[in-house]
Amino acid sequence: MAESERGKNEPPGTPRRKVVLAMVAGACALGAGTILPVVVFVAAPLDATAGKARWVKTVRFDQLKDGEPKRISVVDDRRDAWTMERGVELGSVWLVRKAGTVDAFSAVCPHLGCSVNAVSDGGGGFACPCHTSAFALDGLRRGGPAPRDLDRLATRIDDGVVAIEFKRFRIGIPERVIT
Repeated sequence: MAESERGKNEPPGTPRRKVVLAMVAGACALGAGTILPVVVFVAAPLDATAGKARWVKTVRFDQLKDGEPKRISVVDDRRDAWTMERGVELGSVWLVRKAGTVDAFSAVCPHLGCSVNAVSDGGGGFACPCHTSAFALDGLRRGGPAPRDLDRLATRIDDGVVAIEFKRFRIGIPERVIT
């Protein structure tokens, strides 16, 4: 076939190969633009920061009385894979001031997850009303079916405000495992 016969069906100046390559490139760009948001959406739950502890400010240090437990609601922004809620109560903790420091304990019993209360008689401490587990003021287990001491949380004082490293722990097991 002669060269002049091959190009009869093509418009002048538009080689077939260039048109096909332009169509393929356009389809790839359109596909990438469509699939990228889907990949980001699906991969969001795999975020490395999910499920980790976070520092949350609670109350002023001078509002705590020495040796007297105070239950504090932990309020912060809650984020999951795709949404964020502002000012949500995440749980509660017990704060106990000792001289210039503060101890913080999860208010969740490590036995089956009931809410632990402060005990004002018999030397103080904490008690679980569900299954009679008892804890000393320093969080150590005194008795009952709880498999471990109260879960201690790290604290620090930022500009006169007590901040806690808020975490949740798995219940019913002797080891402290963050959930």
